[in-house]
Amino acid sequence: MSAVEKGEGNLLTYDEVNNLCKEIFEDTIGQTPYQHLEAVKWNTNVVEAITQGLVNLNQQFKYCVTCIVMQAGLGAGLNVASTCYWDRMTDASYSIRWESKTVVAVCTIFAVNYATNRM
Repeated sequence: MSAVEKGEGNLLTYDEVNNLCKEIFEDTIGQTPYQHLEAVKWNTNVVEAITQGLVNLNQQFKYCVTCIVMQAGLGAGLNVASTCYWDRMTDASYSIRWESKTVVAVCTIFAVNYATNRM
């Protein structure tokens, strides 16, 4: 995804969002072996921390953060798709993949600018 230069009301770069997400995945899950009951907690903690991290950037966006956490190494496939009808110049989506030896996670973030006059 090409990023618009960041300024007031402009999109965050993919690298900014990727770095934020990866740091949170590392802090929350790290190299801990996959455990089903823990995965539920990890998922909740990850989406809440990513949302708060994005809000703390003080950009004029509303965010929707989703995450899938699953066990790695079982040969299971995962297909994820999303689409949006919006203004590509002011709104964005980011898909971030993170994995360890036993965990695979995919986080999708939707950022919708609420300051833009859409009329």
